[in-house]
Amino acid sequence: MKSRSILATWLALLLFLASLLDYAVRMGAQPAVPVPGVPPPPGGVPPPPGQPGEPPDPEEDRLKAEAKKKKKEEEERKAAEAKKKQEEAEAKMLRERIASAKVAKVLAAGGDPLGQYNLAVMYSEGVGVPLDYSEAFKWYQRSARQWHAEAQYALGSAHYIGRGTTKNKIEAYAWWNLAAAQGNKAARLDREKLAQEMTQDQIAIAQRITRGYILEKEEGERFPKPGQKKVPAAREPVPEPVAAPAPPVPPK
Repeated sequence: MKSRSILATWLALLLFLASLLDYAVRMGAQPAVPVPGVPPPPGGVPPPPGQPGEPPDPEEDRLKAEAKKKKKEEEERKAAEAKKKQEEAEAKMLRERIASAKVAKVLAAGGDPLGQYNLAVMYSEGVGVPLDYSEAFKWYQRSARQWHAEAQYALGSAHYIGRGTTKNKIEAYAWWNLAAAQGNKAARLDREKLAQEMTQDQIAIAQRITRGYILEKEEGERFPKPGQKKVPAAREPVPEPVAAPAPPVPPK
C-alpha cells in the first residue's frame, strides 16, 4: 500500500514536469511582441532562435542591384566627363603655348628684348618649344645685352648654376650687378649672398666686367645699330667693391 502511494506521487510529479516542459516549449515558439513605444529594430523583429527567417524578396534584391549598377554608371560617366574636360583644357593650353612661342620667335628675331626674354623662358621650361637650356641661355644673353633687367638676372642665374653654360661666379656677379642697378631686388639679394662666396679679387674683376657692359651700352647709344631700340639708363650706380678686411696680426 505504501509503495503504491509513492509510485502515484512520482507519476504525478512526472506529469507536472511534462506539462511544464510543454508549456515552456509552446511559449518559446510564440513570436516576439514589440514593446509599446519602442521602435522595432532595422529589418523587423528577428525570428526566435530555432525558427527560420523570412525568405528573401527577389524583387527587392533586383531593385537594389539596379540602383547599385546605376550609381556605378553615373560615377563612371562623371569621371569620363572630368577626364575629357581636363584633356581639352591641356590641349587648349598647348595650342596657346605654341602660338605664344611663334609670336615670341618672331619678336625675338626682330630684336625685341621682351620677345627674346619670353622665348628664353619658354626654352628653359620646354613650353611651346623643346626644352633646351643652351638655346635659352643664348636668348637670355641677347635680351640682357639690350638691358632687360629680368633677362640680366636670369643670365646671372644661368652662370651661377651652370645651366646652358659653364659655372662662372664672376659673370653671375656681373649680371646680377647690372640687374640690381635697374632695381631688381632678387638680383640685389643674390649678389650680396654671392659676394660671401667670392674673394675680393674676384669681386673686383666682376666690377670691371660690369663697367665694361655699361660702356658697351653707352657706346651703342652713341652709335646705334639699324633697328636697335633705346633702353633706359640704370636707376642706381653700380656699387663699388667691398674693401677686404684687414688680416689678423699674428701673435709675437
